Amino acid sequence: MRFKESFRELFISVLERVGLAWWVEMRTERPPCLYYFGPFATREEAEAAQPGYLEDLLTEKAEGITWVIRQCRPSALTIENPDGIAAASANGAHQSQLPLG
Repeated sequence: MRFKESFRELFISVLERVGLAWWVEMRTERPPCLYYFGPFATREEAEAAQPGYLEDLLTEKAEGITWVIRQCRPSALTIENPDGIAAASANGAHQSQLPLG
């Protein structure tokens, strides 16, 4: 079983390096932040993990939360005050949003 886990980690690492790994990108209006959670090998894995990240942000009292599942190569996992900063290039993004608190 350890070989399978090691191979999976290597596979995800390769996907990440070439920008084909899947990430959950979550933006909050209050506080103004952009977060990346991942990497994941498939869109389905990222989608399955997203509710946990949303729950964490709601616990932290974040407001105006939007999220996108995308293939990208983020330059940082957390970006404070992301206005004016271009998001990582995306393929096949699907955005969802919760209203402000």
